[in-house]
Amino acid sequence: MSEKMDRRQARTKQLMRDALLSIIEERSIEGITVTDIANRADINRGTFYLHYRDVAGMLDQMKEEAFEHIQNTIQQLNPKELMVYADKNEPYPKITLIFEEVKRQAKFFKVMFGPHGDVSYINRFKDLMETRIFKNLSYAQPQEENRLVPLEFLISYMASANLGVVLHWLQSGMKQTPLELSAIMTNLMNYGPITSSGLRIETPKMASKNRSN
Repeated sequence: MSEKMDRRQARTKQLMRDALLSIIEERSIEGITVTDIANRADINRGTFYLHYRDVAGMLDQMKEEAFEHIQNTIQQLNPKELMVYADKNEPYPKITLIFEEVKRQAKFFKVMFGPHGDVSYINRFKDLMETRIFKNLSYAQPQEENRLVPLEFLISYMASANLGVVLHWLQSGMKQTPLELSAIMTNLMNYGPITSSGLRIETPKMASKNRSN
């Protein structure tokens, strides 16, 4: 009985979450009420309050859960590992995990990053990327004189570009699989836009040889 009740509660909770996202697609988050969600999910207001305190609390919980899943993987990214996979012309598995998670919650991210979504939530992901990139690059390449550009500009560029790829994937219908997009991102991060565009020719084998010299 308990397991059946748990499944029923999970379904009800998902109905409410789907209802909230469908409403946000139509109008801004501000002004959405418990009654709006209850009517869209075809439940009563009392059922809503069994799960959430209010609409803001519900949305905050959804945002926090999604953020934590992505954050856990982003914190494991290692630029030296990425270079190894790029040299083998293979997608970096940890980037694949990120795109798999984005795909799993595609509806949520499309809405949150959409026209009626939450700009501050997008910025939170950008801040996360900047923090992680700073730590990775500072550790992997501590010698400032070896960098072609100041670290702060490099970090800002990389975070914005990486987030831009995710947004484009979501907005363009997610035609690529997470594995295919991981391969694209691995090459972009390793070779940069000039080489990735074909303006400068550098194969994975050449890149590996150059680093060993």
